[in-house]
Amino acid sequence: MFKDRDIAILGTGALLAVLAALILPFSLAWKVIPSFLILFSFMLLALLRLGPDRVTLEEWIKRRIQYRLRARRYVYQQPAAPTRQENRQTEASLLPEPPAPLGETQQPRHATRRRPASVSPVGLAFDEVGIYPLLTVFLAVVGVWFAIWVAQGGGVELSRIFER
Repeated sequence: MFKDRDIAILGTGALLAVLAALILPFSLAWKVIPSFLILFSFMLLALLRLGPDRVTLEEWIKRRIQYRLRARRYVYQQPAAPTRQENRQTEASLLPEPPAPLGETQQPRHATRRRPASVSPVGLAFDEVGIYPLLTVFLAVVGVWFAIWVAQGGGVELSRIFER
């Protein structure tokens, strides 16, 4: 379903990683670090699924914006007045509890539990994307890094290694 989107994101990340390796004015070792971070972040973006129904990041953001902009329905209705029966029950619940008889231990009262802050579930869609496109893009970028290294004098270093 999202394979075209994922492949486009992976390709864009690979292109930006290669451009970072070509454009940055550092040695290859220092060029590889930002280009690897770019590639890794785009891979993560391609795999990231958010929300309880595991949708893509842009779909999740679109839903959040639509929810925030949607008009709300507010009801300005007061709760119904309590009946006599409910008044008696609330008055009885306000009375202090009688002490426990001697020899029996009282059970400690548990405080009301607070719900933890709701964090949207996050998942990675390895099943949808597959590992092969990720490895293909990674190996292609590593191959380009190697080609850049060879073009910038790595061939001389290789010849010194094999000369021994």
